[in-house]
Amino acid sequence: MKLRTFDYIAIALCLLVIAGFSVYAYSGRSGSGDVVIDASGVQWIYPLSTDRREAINGPLGDTIVVIKAGKAFVEDSPCPDKLCVHMPAISKPGQWIACLPNRVFVRVRGTSGQEIDDLSY
Repeated sequence: MKLRTFDYIAIALCLLVIAGFSVYAYSGRSGSGDVVIDASGVQWIYPLSTDRREAINGPLGDTIVVIKAGKAFVEDSPCPDKLCVHMPAISKPGQWIACLPNRVFVRVRGTSGQEIDDLSY
């Protein structure tokens, strides 16, 4: 069985479509959504697309949250173990960072249709 010209065109077209969907699905479109920060019964919402540095007051002092290049991370915190400072930056809906001793919770909220409904382990 010999492949003809249109067979090669069909194969190339299929590979192109698969590559396009793969790039779209795995591009990690950071920068979409908002950063929601909860502390002391107050909630702040900032867009991931705008770089900023915020001091969030908690019972132990100020936790510094930085939003930069479509990602959010905790730069500094007065908590003793600094686990929140060592957490990687978050950028996708459903990701979060918590500073439990200082009662500061940072999470990424997606646009409609991007929220995570449920997690299971």
